[in-house]
Amino acid sequence: MHRSPTAATEARLQAVESLLLEGAGRRDVVAHARAEWGLAPRSADRLLALARQRIREHWATTGRDDLAALLLEQLQTLHWEARQRGDLPAALGALNLQARLCGLI
Repeated sequence: MHRSPTAATEARLQAVESLLLEGAGRRDVVAHARAEWGLAPRSADRLLALARQRIREHWATTGRDDLAALLLEQLQTLHWEARQRGDLPAALGALNLQARLCGLI
């Protein structure tokens, strides 16, 4: 029987999910779990497994069209930010990826 996580565990899971979505790796998560919550690496690994499972479940329910729209929107934001910084190679790269995602090139 699967039990619901406690409020503290839920907060930790959300923090680990955020770290993963920001690009953190296992080493980063283990270090964060030790520093913030005093957890051993095995406990951090359990949180990592649960967080990765949640991320997989989220994307499993996201349709291809929804994902494409999300990616296009993110690329548009990256393009705009690159233009604001005057980073024309990055802006062009974002446009190129948008065109490829849409099948234009």
